[in-house]
Amino acid sequence: MPVVDRNGPIEDSWTTLADDAPAVKGARAIVSLERLKNEHNSLFADASEVGVEIMGDVDLEQLKPFLPQLDVVVVRFDGMKDGRPFSIGRLLRERYDYENDLRAAGQFIPDQALFLLRCGFTTFDVDENFSIDTLKRAVAAYSVWYQRASDRTATILDKRHNGGAAPTNGNNAS
Repeated sequence: MPVVDRNGPIEDSWTTLADDAPAVKGARAIVSLERLKNEHNSLFADASEVGVEIMGDVDLEQLKPFLPQLDVVVVRFDGMKDGRPFSIGRLLRERYDYENDLRAAGQFIPDQALFLLRCGFTTFDVDENFSIDTLKRAVAAYSVWYQRASDRTATILDKRHNGGAAPTNGNNAS
């Protein structure tokens, strides 16, 4: 599956390993949380970089000891009505201080990409039908925010306090 960021397709050299597949020495390997918990010593010794794939129902405390060593965390959406991955993204960034690649995968739509970015996600594992044009439009749809988020973008209030007026969009009187 292609991997994209806010600007479009990017190169992806990660290999997702099944729980029963042998690790390849020097590879960039994404494994399940269960495999990470059971084989972390050998995975970190053999792989050049290690990532983990988790679901929306994960207990992040189980992941916490490994976060400083993980190069990517893939959060899999189980369905478009499942909002837990958004919360997981914010928690990983804000409570657990995870700073590396945070990737959304599974069933989400391009219109959700902007909100995933706001929650701290940096890349998206998408299928061939995913519209890159819609992704780019969704990301560009808003330039100012009322609320703070994991992406640390300045809010309208921040901009006003720093001497800059909030941009107008044609709908507000100036």
